[in-house]
Amino acid sequence: MPRFSEGEKNEMSKSPCSESSVHSGLSQKPLSAVDWMATGRVALAFGLKPEELHSASRGYAKAAQARQVSMYILHVSMGMTLSQAGAVFGRDRTTAAHACKVVEDLREDPKFDAVLSEIEGQLSASVASARMHSSLSSGGQPDAYPA
Repeated sequence: MPRFSEGEKNEMSKSPCSESSVHSGLSQKPLSAVDWMATGRVALAFGLKPEELHSASRGYAKAAQARQVSMYILHVSMGMTLSQAGAVFGRDRTTAAHACKVVEDLREDPKFDAVLSEIEGQLSASVASARMHSSLSSGGQPDAYPA
């Protein structure tokens, strides 16, 4: 059974959700190849290890910002729902929505936007390559994949 602080228990008692459903809904799920590619690219760009983005705590500012960028990319570039993008990091959809807003605001900075655009381009190329390889290894024809 998960352990919660008194503050967390009090907060959950205001919600119609049970303790176990809240915990299971936010628990980290095994990462897909796309999740790993996205978090790996972002971690590399921020000079972090991918594990640092998956910390249960907020962590330090650099890791928190990298996590926000990862949620943004998973939602905007990879088409995940906010709930799915948040769940990759053990967060809920409201946290992912906040991350997307923060990153959109940060994109006003041309340097930040250039770095993010480069990450998105690299990820798009990696996903297209992985899909091509998967299609060929399963006997399919090499199709054009949307970016």
